[in-house]
Amino acid sequence: MTAFISHSFENKPEFENVTDALDLRAVPYWNPAAIRPGGSLREQLRAAVERCDLCIFIATRKSIDSSWCGAELGAFWGAGKPIVVYVAEPSLSDGELPQIVQGDVWERRIAKIADRAKEIIAQGSTVGASIDRNRNSSVAQLTVEQLEKMIVGAVSLAAATSKDKAAPSNFDEVGTAVRGAARKVLAGFQASEAASRELVDLWHNKILWVDDRPENNAFERQAFEAMGLEFTLALSTHEALHVLATRKFAAIISDMGRKEGPREGYALLEAVRAVDQATPFFIYAGSRAAQHQREAALRGAQGTTNIADELVEMVTRALPTGTRRSSRPPRRRLNSNVSLHKKNHGRS
Repeated sequence: MTAFISHSFENKPEFENVTDALDLRAVPYWNPAAIRPGGSLREQLRAAVERCDLCIFIATRKSIDSSWCGAELGAFWGAGKPIVVYVAEPSLSDGELPQIVQGDVWERRIAKIADRAKEIIAQGSTVGASIDRNRNSSVAQLTVEQLEKMIVGAVSLAAATSKDKAAPSNFDEVGTAVRGAARKVLAGFQASEAASRELVDLWHNKILWVDDRPENNAFERQAFEAMGLEFTLALSTHEALHVLATRKFAAIISDMGRKEGPREGYALLEAVRAVDQATPFFIYAGSRAAQHQREAALRGAQGTTNIADELVEMVTRALPTGTRRSSRPPRRRLNSNVSLHKKNHGRS
């Protein structure tokens, strides 16, 4: 077994301290000096990660901010390979560590890190059997670009959520929001991956978003896209019905008031439910008052909110699975020319 040392290239002294400790204990490790000039750095790192059985993560603020380290950690975490965390900066707290290693055992003493690495390697293949196999093995195949997209998604979700608040957030609040958003994006990605494995239909990760001002939801869509979801945008009820006449979606998201009328979200919902009782429908509008939630539910919506992270949670919970697909009845073709009854009520 061989150890892989995940670190920022700007932390060379910390890296050398770790390798010195491993050398003293005869612990084999992959050395970045093996990188061939002119070759693809990404592919060489990927090959090294696949060959190694243990990751030693040198946690510094540089490495925490590094998308390369994020990709390496994601690969080991997803493959169920052990990760040993060496906190090389005294001021770092557990809450600042990457999301996938928070709560794990970490150590500030190099000797303890090297001893733990030696112990894991001595245990050999028996360690792998004890790792939680519920972890998503597909994460191991993520590219740097995919992990960067997930990071962007987490930041976008935090930004979308913060825009709903009247008061500005301080640095600590933003950090907490991003960490919480990262958990939601990762959970959504895993839900999307699960749906992908269980479904052969092409619609399982497709979302229809109906809003006459789609630019207002750019952050939210970035967060969803980081989970592997794809969007078709419609600017009106008529356009949405035209799209639905020939295509199937895993979920529909709609605003409430549009140029067509102040309650177009309900108009679209009623038109959809007249022929399709199964596709999850969510209203993302200016209110999440209890009365509006009740009204939306009575009309057949699965949820209504004006909070971005709530929307993400609701939609990812509703992603189709093989079980849901088998129980979903065939739906009739929507008629995009259907006559819609519009009620002259106030905007939700």
